[in-house]
Amino acid sequence: MKQKSRHRKSFQSQNFSLLVLVLIFFGFTGGDLIAQQITGTVVDASSTPIPGVNVVQKGTSNGTMTDFNGKYSLNMKSGKKILVFSSLGFKKREAPIGSKTSINITLEESSETLDEIVIVGYGTQKKSDLTGAVASLDKSRLEKVPNSNFAQALQGAIAGVSVVNTGGSAEGNEVGIIIRGRNSIRAGNGPLIVLDGIIYNGSISDINPTDIGSLEVLKDASSAAIYGTRGANGVILVTSKKGVKGKTKIRYDGFTGVDRAFNLPDMLTPEEFYNFKLTRTPDAISQTEEDNFLNGTGTNWLDEALTTGFRQQHTLSVSGATDDTNFYVSGSYLDVKGVALNDTYSRASLRINVTNNIKDWLTFSTNSQLTYGDRSGIPATWSGNRGAYSANPLTNVRDENGDLTILPWPEENFFTNPLEGLLAQNQDESYKLFTNNFIEIKAPFAKGLSFKLNTGFTYTARNIATYYGINTGTGSAVSGRANTAENLEKNTLIENILNYERSFGKHKIFATGLYSYQRDISENNRLQSVGFPSDVLTWYQSDVANLVTPSRSFSERVVLSYMLRLNYTFDRKYALTLTGRRDGYSGFGESKKFGDFPSVGFAWNADNESFLEDSEFINTLKLRLSYGINGNDAISGYERFARYTEFSYLNGGSQAAGYIPQTLGLNDLGWETTTSFNAGIDYGFLNNRITGSINGYKSKTTDLLLLRRISPINGETSIINNIGSVENQGLEFDINATVLNKNDFKWDIAANFSYNENKIVDLYGDGEDDVLNQWFIGQPIRVNFAYQYDGVYQLGDDVANAPIPNTMPGHARVVDQNEDGAIDADDRVLLGQNDPKYFGGLNMTFAYKNVTLSIVSQGSFGATKINSLLADSVFAETQLNTANKNWWTPDNPTNDFYANDIDANPRGVRIYESADYWRIRDVTLSYSLPNNVADAIGLSNLNVYFTGRNLATFTKFGGLDPEFSSDTDIPLQRTFTLGLNLSL
Repeated sequence: MKQKSRHRKSFQSQNFSLLVLVLIFFGFTGGDLIAQQITGTVVDASSTPIPGVNVVQKGTSNGTMTDFNGKYSLNMKSGKKILVFSSLGFKKREAPIGSKTSINITLEESSETLDEIVIVGYGTQKKSDLTGAVASLDKSRLEKVPNSNFAQALQGAIAGVSVVNTGGSAEGNEVGIIIRGRNSIRAGNGPLIVLDGIIYNGSISDINPTDIGSLEVLKDASSAAIYGTRGANGVILVTSKKGVKGKTKIRYDGFTGVDRAFNLPDMLTPEEFYNFKLTRTPDAISQTEEDNFLNGTGTNWLDEALTTGFRQQHTLSVSGATDDTNFYVSGSYLDVKGVALNDTYSRASLRINVTNNIKDWLTFSTNSQLTYGDRSGIPATWSGNRGAYSANPLTNVRDENGDLTILPWPEENFFTNPLEGLLAQNQDESYKLFTNNFIEIKAPFAKGLSFKLNTGFTYTARNIATYYGINTGTGSAVSGRANTAENLEKNTLIENILNYERSFGKHKIFATGLYSYQRDISENNRLQSVGFPSDVLTWYQSDVANLVTPSRSFSERVVLSYMLRLNYTFDRKYALTLTGRRDGYSGFGESKKFGDFPSVGFAWNADNESFLEDSEFINTLKLRLSYGINGNDAISGYERFARYTEFSYLNGGSQAAGYIPQTLGLNDLGWETTTSFNAGIDYGFLNNRITGSINGYKSKTTDLLLLRRISPINGETSIINNIGSVENQGLEFDINATVLNKNDFKWDIAANFSYNENKIVDLYGDGEDDVLNQWFIGQPIRVNFAYQYDGVYQLGDDVANAPIPNTMPGHARVVDQNEDGAIDADDRVLLGQNDPKYFGGLNMTFAYKNVTLSIVSQGSFGATKINSLLADSVFAETQLNTANKNWWTPDNPTNDFYANDIDANPRGVRIYESADYWRIRDVTLSYSLPNNVADAIGLSNLNVYFTGRNLATFTKFGGLDPEFSSDTDIPLQRTFTLGLNLSL
């Protein structure tokens, strides 16, 4: 009891000196006499270290596991002087010891799967010991395809993980990642990203995919509960590369390629637009439009705004390891010039990973990354009434001197040139320092006990400055406009981790205790200035501007966490995981700052039972069950406080400063809570030639943080409360199969399929829908709620009795849902959901000797979207362009689209289409130099590949792209790249 109480006291107080005393105490009470210490490193055929390899003294329970760098250290006991090395995916190997003190081992690949080591957060586990739903990304999707961020590699790769590209910018950062559906209405639904053990809050485009050694996704409560409040939406664990023992390795990874926009909408040409306008509003044709039509001139704004894109990335790394030190150093440069003029992104990064075993019992490690990002340049305006899609094609992009026009349509000074961003001065640079440093102390006489002080710090500074001069429409109206912003983010994390791992015969225990402190600070300074004497000094002359508007913001949030996790395995057959985490968030009320998030998981490795042990058909059969609770904070750090906003008033004849309530104070706000259940099966058949998993899950999020209406007598009309609930349930299927492996030819297939059903269970406790926000009980969070388009009224139809007054042939038909003879708000209905119900991916790899062809495809089904291109939103006097459509006329009585008439769609009905698609994502042809040839010229590896991306999309959606969030944005690109991987 003394030992237990002292352990608890040290954990709660976080006093480092007391922790050291605990280590010493365990050492004197549980140590084993050291007979012979064996150290070494375990690598694969390509000299990559293998973490989590089981190293056991044959015939005993004395064993250990390799660390992240493939290193191990074992004190031998009396018995056989033979070590047994085993790991999933590799053949078991034995090595005699004799009088050796160091043994390095290379393991060969095998078809075994459940001995694989995966990273699970705060440590590693054998896959056979996992009780939760954890999936690993195939490394080839990070190294052998030209990705600018890891989300591109994730798309279609893992069941239950939906990755959607919502835009086509050069940075490629418009990516939405959802794991197992949306759990919150008001809060974000993106997963937690953990980089090298540290919570990562930055842009994913700042992480070089080539530096990533492994990527795991924690999907269920049993695996994600260790991150408590952050794990409700799943967790993505990103671990950077480490060095390998042996000779120092120099490696180059690079690619270069071109991008071309495709699937552009068929916008009206100048002549087509003239005829369209002549039919619709003939009296509104201006002199500029008339002149351009008669002269056969005008502007194709999409052509003017687009170009051929170019991308390149080069990474040079040096890595290696000695008995005491492991290092990986890389420098990388990415440069992308997008298909939109002036849309550029470049990234330069330096990564330094060093681990040093100062003593047998003391290890120090640093994993640091320095990143410079340059997003300077303002591309053309795409969306809105002044964008390239809607710009009038009968106006002028350039004047008689060949310069961009300030006002392309002199008669209408509201419309500025969509390309004016090319004339603006813009600087957008960011600097990021990400560093993870830890020390680990192993109890010298207490086998399996260790303490780790893990620290992380992220510093991000981003400076943005823009100046619109008098040669732009935006600047000419105010004699120059300058906007500057300085953004600063500082994230600090300190973790105290106590681990204890031992094996006792058939029993194996791995316990982890954690105390964590996290502090995030964000500062922002902005300055808007207008009216300058000249454009010479751009944004550096704000002190002489006619009007200067400064603003400043600051936010801080602190999270305190405690966690205990126990993993227990018996006889390699049964595994149990118990986790308890307690999180406290500074943004919640005093009575509800802390939330408790427990979980339990159980697994049965049935293939190790006697009745399956010798089965030639079933090689792997594992059943998993898990249940747990996670949380979501969902509000900013200050929403619980009563706040006031400025409200000036007249005091006599002068203005005086005043304030009125903005929000009411709430001290009872607490966590959104997600409770989830998972049942899964891992399988392997025919010598594990066919492997995979099946998972079924159900989760419910309660205490949603939503705005609830209150009586205005309180001075406010709404407050935030913990009310409402959301539910998700679904199925996931993964299968990996070797279809053919004969005569130097191999055909592998990796496929996954996911189904997710998302619905709102309750909103405000009264069973009522929220029609204004389009939230409906029993329906998904994101739905379409609108009038239903039903074609076009034709000649001979009874238009006199149509539910819309003054209906004529050629007008849009709207479904009268309640058949009351009128089209009003009661006739709006649900027209599908925005998120897919089904999604999946398929990767087929064909290899013959040293040539490999990989085809990656993915798709989603069950989503419905507005096709905004199917609308004639051209303003009353036809000032905006529109897409070419099959308009109704008496001579063309189509049912596709209503007539070109300003009164043809009085209810503004929109057209919704299925957003189902299947996309050939990547096709890669690669050639690897034979090992004997590579050795002869002094290389250890050389691989050349050619990749085509977005080669084909099969869809009935008629908008810009079924994935994109807007139909009037930078279009999707088709990319062709040539890459090289080379190692010395």
